[in-house]
Amino acid sequence: MPESDGRPRVLFISQKRTSFINDDLVLLSERYDVRPFEFGGPASDEPTRQAGALARWFARQAAWLQKELPRAALIYGWFADYHLTLPVWMGRRMQKPVAVALGGFDANVVPDLDYGVYGSAWRAPLARYVIRNASLLLPVSEKLIQHENAFAAPPEVLKNGVAYHVPGLETPYVAIPTGYDAHAWPMGPAERPPVVTTVAYLGQERSARVKGIDLFIDAARRLPEVTFQVVGVAPAFEPELRAHYQPPENVHLLPPRNRDALADVYAGTSVYAQLSRTEGLPNVLAEAMCCGCIPVGSAVSGIPDLIGDTGIVIDRPDPDVIADAIHRALTPGPDDRMRARMRIATQFSVENRRRKLFEVLDRLIAGEESWA
Repeated sequence: MPESDGRPRVLFISQKRTSFINDDLVLLSERYDVRPFEFGGPASDEPTRQAGALARWFARQAAWLQKELPRAALIYGWFADYHLTLPVWMGRRMQKPVAVALGGFDANVVPDLDYGVYGSAWRAPLARYVIRNASLLLPVSEKLIQHENAFAAPPEVLKNGVAYHVPGLETPYVAIPTGYDAHAWPMGPAERPPVVTTVAYLGQERSARVKGIDLFIDAARRLPEVTFQVVGVAPAFEPELRAHYQPPENVHLLPPRNRDALADVYAGTSVYAQLSRTEGLPNVLAEAMCCGCIPVGSAVSGIPDLIGDTGIVIDRPDPDVIADAIHRALTPGPDDRMRARMRIATQFSVENRRRKLFEVLDRLIAGEESWA
């Protein structure tokens, strides 16, 4: 087994280093000698410049893989997309196992929103190559394998999941949810003002639609006595967002916050709303629940899995239905906030992810091929 410092070497490959990808990098470093490679994206939308930037990144990645792969025990990548094409191809040539974590964009498509890797003529075949040739898929939710989305574009029901978008899929998979440290997300007060929060980085119109911000604002119009806040609006995008949606006075648009500042936001929030039209397993929802927020969310992918019986799941994008659900969620019983917290702390803990991920990756490194 290739090792360094007595630990198996794992090549950790991602695109943009999000909070949950960073969490995995830290987690895997507890057990393995992790060598990260962050694949930068094209800085321009102009096709020639985009192609040139990608070619340079592929060249850098190829040189890095040639150096690191011979002593690696495993390749671990986040999201099935072009940045994993070369690692999968080289990994197969050198008989190195490849685990691919699936997060949502690589499993779902919403055509009206131009969302999903399979909507791209050039990225779709690369993503399918990655998924078909990986050793193991690690979706954060079982729904990313197969799921029907009736919320995104009614009355149409969108068939989603890699089993649908990659016909004849034979790659084995093990669903392992992302994990959350309850100590990092303390329980807030039991009594809270009537504040409804949603958190999402919003820098363009598509992001606002994907995250259901239009539905959030429409629900706020129906509850003028309640404060609604959107945390994560890029200052450059705020004028466009205001012009397009004309939010009422009870909607506050707030700039992005550092992750470690969100616990205070959640402590002052009564209801957390996750009205996404497409998702994987949203971290912000789980973290808000950990802080005692009552969840209201769309019936999309992993959102109902997180909420369970501790909040309200909405099956259609109707602002009246959403407003009614939020109104009901604003009057929780004395134990409801703790129930939301304990669901995440017990069923979606970082320790659960650590145990399951280490078990699976150790088996991959040892050459096991059965995942039943």
